[in-house]
Amino acid sequence: MRSASSKGMRRRTVSPWRPNRAIGRWRFLADASAALDTSIDYEQTLANTVRLAVPEVADYCVVILVDDDGSTRWADSAHRDPAKRGLLESLRGFVPPPSPEHPIRRALQTGQPQLVTDAGVQILKWWDGARLGTARALAPTSLIAVPMIARGRTFGAILFAATAESGRRYGGRDLELATDVGRRAGFAIDHALLYQAAERAARAREELMTVVAHDLKNPLNTIQLALHVLLEDDRPGDDRFSDAEKHALERHALGAVQRAAERMSRLIHDLLEVARADAGRLWIQPAPADPEELLREAVEAHCQVAAAKSIKLEATAEGPLPRVLADRERIAQVFSNLVGNALKFTPSGGRVSVRAWRATPEVRFAVEDTGPGIAREDQAHVFDRFWQANNAARLGTGLGLSIAKAIVEGHGGSIGVESTPGQGSRFEFSVPIAAETNVPADPRPPGTPHDHHWVAACGQPWAIPPRADARRAGA
Repeated sequence: MRSASSKGMRRRTVSPWRPNRAIGRWRFLADASAALDTSIDYEQTLANTVRLAVPEVADYCVVILVDDDGSTRWADSAHRDPAKRGLLESLRGFVPPPSPEHPIRRALQTGQPQLVTDAGVQILKWWDGARLGTARALAPTSLIAVPMIARGRTFGAILFAATAESGRRYGGRDLELATDVGRRAGFAIDHALLYQAAERAARAREELMTVVAHDLKNPLNTIQLALHVLLEDDRPGDDRFSDAEKHALERHALGAVQRAAERMSRLIHDLLEVARADAGRLWIQPAPADPEELLREAVEAHCQVAAAKSIKLEATAEGPLPRVLADRERIAQVFSNLVGNALKFTPSGGRVSVRAWRATPEVRFAVEDTGPGIAREDQAHVFDRFWQANNAARLGTGLGLSIAKAIVEGHGGSIGVESTPGQGSRFEFSVPIAAETNVPADPRPPGTPHDHHWVAACGQPWAIPPRADARRAGA
């Protein structure tokens, strides 16, 4: 017969796996916290955290990240059973599933941790098709999904899964632990991104100083050389040149000083424009404007340069165009950069075309040239500040396209480039249609292409289409 004391001792006996599980939880939290706090490579840190979680607190674990565009991607995963790692990886690209009830999707949408104590009965709601068989083969018994959030931004979620292999089932304490890890992971990602942004800003400042110093040094050297020529020419008793030759030298030197000063002024102006764009203070005053007049002004402003290089510069419009909501001076600045660049890089005898067409709710403009084109790997950088192709001579400040992009986006439009090396480049941007615009109905069936008509061309009279004349006469 057992004594009462022995019975009491028996009642207080705890299963041996429970203290081990508690120790494992806190060991994981300590190790994960250390890993999250000691690296700025957050993706590698998350991968390390996944490997710490398995098998300490999970039988398998998945990290999902949310990109800047809102799309989700599988960042890393781990499974305690090497034979099932490939099975888990086969779900890459399908997690989270479309079902709004899946704990990862709910964690991302609500920003709240999710605990599923009996996952087996829920799988049919979350998965279908071939992936249902994969989810069943992984055989989760309970799941926890926690969001990674910092400063109001959701960076992703971590899924912890328990299976029958370990015999564990998640409860409230496990949820608290996972939530703490998710919170720390969110802060780690935020800190890493802030650090990376600070590094990029520091590099940008260094690049800015280097480029500005270079671009100011050249015109300063020109001014110094010109002043040296003027001072030498002014020495008494110097009879090497006649008065007419001295006068010509002086004019040449003064012209060099003027051009250098203009270049310095352009650089300072562009730097101020970039600073205004960064601060959101780029001054734009849109008003209804005729797209054909914008095309015509763009051609007129560059006719002399085109003629000097024997380049054909033309502008055409497709069909009747509605008025656009544009700041004329700013859009002229965009055309100045795009058409100016096209003329710089197009060889003598080439062609630069400026076009406009309606693409409701916008009017789109394109500048095409027959120049050397832009390498595919360089096209993603053409709107970066100070960027110029490696094989191109430095023909400007490298800020023009960056400013053009800021102006177009300030109008609510977009700008892009397409280019095939050896076949020229095409820059295209959009401007919204003015709300009060009134364009005659098009009698053609939908989808029928419009005829292009001339708006302007250098070296020949402008051909204004009859429809445009009629519109102006009735205005």
